[in-house]
Amino acid sequence: MKLIKLPFKILAIPLIAITWLASLILKAATYVSAYFFGPVMLITGIVLVVMLFKQRWFDVGICGAIEGACFLILFAAAWMIANMQDLNAFLIRFLQS
Repeated sequence: MKLIKLPFKILAIPLIAITWLASLILKAATYVSAYFFGPVMLITGIVLVVMLFKQRWFDVGICGAIEGACFLILFAAAWMIANMQDLNAFLIRFLQS
């Protein structure tokens, strides 16, 4: 059984390095982009409330779409980081088995 797993374990070593590096780069990019998306979401949230009080519904839709897009981008990045870390942990457990 160990001879069957050996080629896959050899292939797992570079995959561990690749997933770890991709996770690290994505995490750093998320931290940097949060400095951009944070103020953008704050400003669009304030504009959204102002436009609600002025009853400018088209502008409310535009600001809501921008707010939702920023949230989805940050959520997707966090989801990809979590999946990369899970894949990395799975490969490490496979390598240790």
